[in-house]
Amino acid sequence: MMDFDFLEGKRITEDVALDETMVWNEDIEMLDLHLVATSALIGVVHRVSYELLSRYLPDDYTAVVVESLVRHVKAVSTGTRVAVGVRVIGVVGNRVKFRGIVMSGDEKILEAEFVRAIVPREKLRRLALEKAEKTSRLFGI
Repeated sequence: MMDFDFLEGKRITEDVALDETMVWNEDIEMLDLHLVATSALIGVVHRVSYELLSRYLPDDYTAVVVESLVRHVKAVSTGTRVAVGVRVIGVVGNRVKFRGIVMSGDEKILEAEFVRAIVPREKLRRLALEKAEKTSRLFGI
């Protein structure tokens, strides 16, 4: 197994425009408010963390989110530009723990702590194929 301790302390900040594809749409009556969904915001935070990690990972490895704790503390509208900051706060084996934050000016919108597991791409492919084969056999396909 590779040693990933060198990742601790790495950080990235990215400016992101929140667009209409991110709108909270679970409550149809609230669509006119054009509020951004929590799931869309955490998706952005996770994507930024992947961009950070991808700079340091060998081509035959990837990193998957295996744990996430999110606090959405303030509503934000689509069309807003936000700063998304992510920092590696710990590494244990192949698990990398992050702290992320989304800010609109001086206002905190969302904060998160989450873990990504670094895994060989081939292992992930193999597991996915095995699962698909089991499902196919179950349904007689």
